[in-house]
Amino acid sequence: MIKTLDLNQNRLGERLYFFSLVLYLIVNFMAGTTFSRVYGLNTIVLFLRFSQFAAFLVLVKVFFLDQHDLKKLLVFGGGLTLLFVVCKQARELDPFFITCFMLGAYKIAYQKILKTYLITELSLLFGVYGATLLKLLPNNILWREGEGIPRAGLGLASPSDLASHIFYVMLAYAIYRDFKLNRQELVYLSLIATLVFAVTNSRLDALLMLLLLGMLRYQRYLFYFLKKIGALKVSGAIMAYAGLDLLLTYAYAPMSPFYQKLDILLSRRLFFGKIAFDNYPLRLFGQYIYQNGTGDPRGYAIYYFIDSAFIQALMMFGIVFFVGMLCLLGQLVKRSFQVQAYSIVAALLLVVLSMAINHHFWSISYNILPLAACAQLGRRLKADRKELEQNSRLDS
Repeated sequence: MIKTLDLNQNRLGERLYFFSLVLYLIVNFMAGTTFSRVYGLNTIVLFLRFSQFAAFLVLVKVFFLDQHDLKKLLVFGGGLTLLFVVCKQARELDPFFITCFMLGAYKIAYQKILKTYLITELSLLFGVYGATLLKLLPNNILWREGEGIPRAGLGLASPSDLASHIFYVMLAYAIYRDFKLNRQELVYLSLIATLVFAVTNSRLDALLMLLLLGMLRYQRYLFYFLKKIGALKVSGAIMAYAGLDLLLTYAYAPMSPFYQKLDILLSRRLFFGKIAFDNYPLRLFGQYIYQNGTGDPRGYAIYYFIDSAFIQALMMFGIVFFVGMLCLLGQLVKRSFQVQAYSIVAALLLVVLSMAINHHFWSISYNILPLAACAQLGRRLKADRKELEQNSRLDS
């Protein structure tokens, strides 16, 4: 009897979680389109209310259906309260919302989460593109500074956002397939990457797609390499990379020939990150930093945006949040190595690489990887084990 009740409770929790996840994916995605330009800034408030409702439903699962002990619930409650205060201080609630979905992923298979993400995101991408063709949404067209090449967002807030969405969808599909794609699939992904670059002219996202295709092509050797170096070295490399991004930005000198070339390559990301260091103090629990990106519905405001997720975490959300984010990355690496989920480790390395050039780490409609921190990752095929054993024999 008790087992039957537990089973029904788990099923109810899973259904509640996926309903909330789809709702939040839709809302988070639409908030990054030109929808608010057509229907007014009140739509942003509406999106926020739907996000809060989705988070509330997930927290119902966490606190009433997941059967955590009292000590865990107190830790969850205290941590979420502190995080909410930090996010309110920075006026950016995405980290709070995605943390709710991370905790809610308990007892949920990550493969199911990936499948739900892929179906929802692809439907939204095609739907928004169709809306631009029907003139229901404006197509945000920009020109790169100093160049005459048009860049189209196809209904997204900016061309870079469109390219980032495609990259993260490709990455989620690669994880779903455990980085094992056939030649035909690789050709299709290559064509998609080429088309996205032609439409958006997003150089850095194109580079990330190229790196992903290279990883997929040499998946066997990549997994063998990750197995050899281990979780500790991978985590150390991530921490070092985050520190390097902070150091390069903090030490940015606009008159230096080296920095001038590097900043042009990074589309002035170092310049805007340096402004944050110069104009705002480091705080333990964050602060509000006014920003206006190219996709901002206000339009008339002067452009200023911090693209680096590392700089945003440190300057907007504070030192405690930044350290917590690094711990989360380390935990993702550790959990993935424990179950030999090397596809998640490989994907995480690409996401971390992208964090120096885009701010989408905490946006669930882009990055679905944080949910792997609490979800079930134990899916391994016999073929995977056989391949790893063959690699071990090669080593011996």
